[in-house]
Amino acid sequence: METIQKLKENAAIFLPENGLEEKLNLAEKEKRKLIIKLGFDPTAPDLHLGHAVVLKKLKQFQNLGHQIVIVVGSFTAQIGDPTGKNKSRKPLNAEEVKHNAETYISQLSKIIDVEKAQIVFNSEWLDALSFSEVIQIMSNVTVAQLMHRNDFNKRFTENTPIAMHELVYPILQGFDSVKINADIEMGGTDQLFNCTMGRQLQENFKMPAQIVMCMPLLKGLDGKEKMSKSLHNTIGLIDEPNEMFGKTMSIPDELILEFLELTTDFSFKEKQEIKKRLELENPMNIKKLIAKNIITQYHDQNSAEKAEAFFVNQFQSKNQEAKSFVSVMISSLENESNQIALIDLCSLIKNDITKSANRRLIESGAVQINHEKILNPYELIPLLKETKVKIGKRNFYELV
Repeated sequence: METIQKLKENAAIFLPENGLEEKLNLAEKEKRKLIIKLGFDPTAPDLHLGHAVVLKKLKQFQNLGHQIVIVVGSFTAQIGDPTGKNKSRKPLNAEEVKHNAETYISQLSKIIDVEKAQIVFNSEWLDALSFSEVIQIMSNVTVAQLMHRNDFNKRFTENTPIAMHELVYPILQGFDSVKINADIEMGGTDQLFNCTMGRQLQENFKMPAQIVMCMPLLKGLDGKEKMSKSLHNTIGLIDEPNEMFGKTMSIPDELILEFLELTTDFSFKEKQEIKKRLELENPMNIKKLIAKNIITQYHDQNSAEKAEAFFVNQFQSKNQEAKSFVSVMISSLENESNQIALIDLCSLIKNDITKSANRRLIESGAVQINHEKILNPYELIPLLKETKVKIGKRNFYELV
């Protein structure tokens, strides 16, 4: 009973409702491992804490001795899955799929035991299908059933185009469950429709139907949309400790409980104690606990302690001279006049954002030279050693 409660913790959807108990009892009766499926299309190279919500649940099944099967959508990623944003996701080419898949798999090891997991690519069986076999698979699904998918229904109602290849996508994902004989398919709540397609196809192929287990979608740093690379609101599993800490501290206070439940590995008792503290203390104290816990999971405790010290020094210390500045060589900036427009200086030393974005930072008062705000993007800055430049909240530089 305790095992089932632990597996059900934080889960949002079970289909059918008592399916998990039935599958666990069946596995015990047949003395076999359950096959737990997680499919992903390698559409972006980095995993983030949103992905980790599902991966950590997979780890619980793995710790109980069940077989984790990671299905890499090496075929389906080249089709393009609907995003739920009323348009189709851009298909990837084979080289992009290969690169992203390799990156994904290396990052999976931060949470699950990759050596014990089975990793398969759905191009192995989907590439081998003849066109007549594809038609036969599609004959198991009606257009009316496909229109139950929320984003299809919404786009159809709004007369927004839906391409035929998008309708095929969930059917092919469901066929993956047939090929690996999945007992349980896991995903986020946004994958409910695609996962139920696997149940339907298994039944049509006279197989025991998998159960569907969906985890909630972690909100991103903006506190509004789900965590997503395309929305630039993520904390990546391979982010540096200082970046992880700073990003966690930036979440809105209303996200604290969600992050506590879905991103930390505190025990139930510890979480209850932290929730009591939240009612009495400054929320920043709780965010620090969460940030350190996250960093300890994906790096180590020492890195977490150093990241906290860095954050306090950089963003809470009133002693500007104590802050850590990234060195920028003057020789890389020098010109005949030995001075440079502020917008050009910012664009050269912080080139991970656009020139327009740097201009907006300057005009909003987010850029300082030697601790003084400068609002004119074209003000000339002398190229002198020890000139200190602050861009935004977290970026400190010194000319050397």
